[in-house]
Amino acid sequence: MSVPDTNDIDVVIGLPMQLLQTLRLAQAIGEAGFKICVDSQDTEAVVRLGEVFGFDYKVGKQGASRVTGLHLDHLGPVTRIGSIERHLVMPHAIVAHCRERWPATRRFDASFDGLSTPTRRAAINKWLSLSQLEGVTLREPNRLEKYLAKWTDRLQLPREERIGKTQVIIRTSDQGRHFPLKSWNTAYYELMLNSKFVLCPSGDYKGQGVGWTYRFFEGALCGTIPVVEDPCPAYEGYIYQLMSEPLSALTWSQDAAEHNFALARQQMTIERETLRAEVLTLLRPADAPLGQVRHDGSNTVYST
Repeated sequence: MSVPDTNDIDVVIGLPMQLLQTLRLAQAIGEAGFKICVDSQDTEAVVRLGEVFGFDYKVGKQGASRVTGLHLDHLGPVTRIGSIERHLVMPHAIVAHCRERWPATRRFDASFDGLSTPTRRAAINKWLSLSQLEGVTLREPNRLEKYLAKWTDRLQLPREERIGKTQVIIRTSDQGRHFPLKSWNTAYYELMLNSKFVLCPSGDYKGQGVGWTYRFFEGALCGTIPVVEDPCPAYEGYIYQLMSEPLSALTWSQDAAEHNFALARQQMTIERETLRAEVLTLLRPADAPLGQVRHDGSNTVYST
């Protein structure tokens, strides 16, 4: 079955558009020949995907078919489209975009760009100390620093700190938690593309025993080797380092980067024809009494 050049079927995903898993899944379904229809309040979540990748969406859901059989579990992670299951789904456009931008030389030894939570600060500080980067400690910002950071983030200005005289870059910001940059933050990806290693302290659900983080897989697409706080089943098969090892013990190689990229592309993308055929079996009329998206109350599991 061939996929048309244009998105010929209007569909409603029915999953929360504020979730990154939903956005990546929606873009992948769009690539398979469907036009994603969103409510007006969700345009901020998808507008940047249109600007950067040409993601074709439509504001308004009237007359659009509903896609059933979708399931997201953040704690897994699991993304399921009918009978197709992946840890995460990435659109082909993002995978190609990252690979095309791999530099000939990576300027930075290691980097981190993200929200500075207490658990993340503790993990990064431990690694900085282990790496003997003396005199550098991430700390809770005071009220003035928080105020200045708020306006820096609102203006979408990157904040970074070069650690001593080394090529280690730390950016602390919540820009990635808010739209439009949550859907695609060019500076975030450019930093990883120019780094040999990306620090991957465990995610928001570390207290629930879940160690995976999106940064690990985004780093694999960018050719930077993840340095993780905690291994987890989702990382199986990838080449990565541990934050229990100092910077001096880390060795980047093109072969390792290529291995991780190939595995990420294999595991996270779905052939357009395969995805289109599956979605077609899941479509229901716009007026079908499907009810609301169901979740288990933990805000981590959603199904249509």
